[in-house]
Amino acid sequence: MTLARQFAGNLLRFSRQTFSPAAHEQARTAIIDTLGVTLAGGVQDGAEKLRRVIVLSAAAGKSRVFGTDLRLNALDAALLNGTASHLLDFDDSNSWLHGHISVAVLPALLALADERELNGDAILRAYLAGYETAVRMGKAVSPFQYRHGWHPTTTVGIFAGVAACAVLLDLTEEQTATALSICASLSSGIKSNFGSETKALVVGQAARSAVMAVRLAQEGFSAGQTAFEHHHGYFNVFNGSENVDPTALTESWDGTPYILDTEKSNNFKYFSCCYAILSPLDGVLALREETGLRADEVERIEVQVHPIRFPHINIPQPRDPLAGKFSLHYCVARAFVTGTLTLDDFIDEARFADPQTQALLGRVSLTTHEDAVTHTAYVTLTATDGRQFHKRIAGARGSSPAIPLPEGLLKEKFLDCAGRVLSVDGAQALYQRLLQDDYR
Repeated sequence: MTLARQFAGNLLRFSRQTFSPAAHEQARTAIIDTLGVTLAGGVQDGAEKLRRVIVLSAAAGKSRVFGTDLRLNALDAALLNGTASHLLDFDDSNSWLHGHISVAVLPALLALADERELNGDAILRAYLAGYETAVRMGKAVSPFQYRHGWHPTTTVGIFAGVAACAVLLDLTEEQTATALSICASLSSGIKSNFGSETKALVVGQAARSAVMAVRLAQEGFSAGQTAFEHHHGYFNVFNGSENVDPTALTESWDGTPYILDTEKSNNFKYFSCCYAILSPLDGVLALREETGLRADEVERIEVQVHPIRFPHINIPQPRDPLAGKFSLHYCVARAFVTGTLTLDDFIDEARFADPQTQALLGRVSLTTHEDAVTHTAYVTLTATDGRQFHKRIAGARGSSPAIPLPEGLLKEKFLDCAGRVLSVDGAQALYQRLLQDDYR
């Protein structure tokens, strides 16, 4: 049996189980969080630019473009919503994937759910299948892809989008294998575009490709049967044969679903910057509170992170607020000056150019540590009078059950994001509806 058939059979059998209330709760939380950041992303400049290009030729349909009155065909709605969902880089992430799961799953899934008028349990079940696929595919090919320069949110996440759509549309095992194999050729995304609108665009394109792949499979479109294991197949081209372990795909998908995994659980962001920056920020903000120092009383701030985190956040002089999302130097400086970070710190040019922030930015340095744990960070703050203060951070808030997010934080985040499109009452009403698994 080909790997694509084993993969397809496992994910479809996984989707037919009775999921626990805990799994449903985790899925529900992730869906709500992602819809919030999608609404906020949809009013950003990058989303508006893309709509101006796409809507000119897009056919009308039943699928919503969130934050607008548009109803388009599922392919273009998935593209627009997928891009909006990731534009703010405020969406959840997972360290098995080394990327962002929900934006790889939901835009495609919801576009088809709108078209087919599906809701509630059908969406939760399909999301859980997509999540499981993202983790298992991530275990097969990461962290190599991430270290090599691929962006697994798209190069791996596209298969999670296919999985969710296949479950939602009740594809056969053969059709699902074909859709997965089609996307072995449609998978793309490189890390050199981090800090630009293209990072989000490729997420939208992956969502569109996932929708297209399942529809093509339903039409009997053909794909290479050994698209994964062929010597010129996905595994060898993206990873090299020595950097792949497909066991997580081919073994039986029994046991606790990965959405309930406590080793590498789903990580929700509370600041809209790269997740790798959150642990250092927790340390910097803790030292700010403990010392009571002002920005002009700080001689330097030295941060150490795991080597896998270092390359894409070592941006000492970001060119604009969007690039600031991947600049540890900017995030640390801005957070120390203001005591927090907001969405507007990565949108507003005046905030980005604030003289106090820019002055402190030049006194922030980043190096690596030798700890095995990727979430760990170290911060050393040196005051102008020579005093030094140190902080070790085991992981960002929410990175494990031992370091939970503050109660109510995700609700506040949703209301803030949704409130950029809806009235206060409208955002509250939407939140309550989503808690009841009403995604229409």
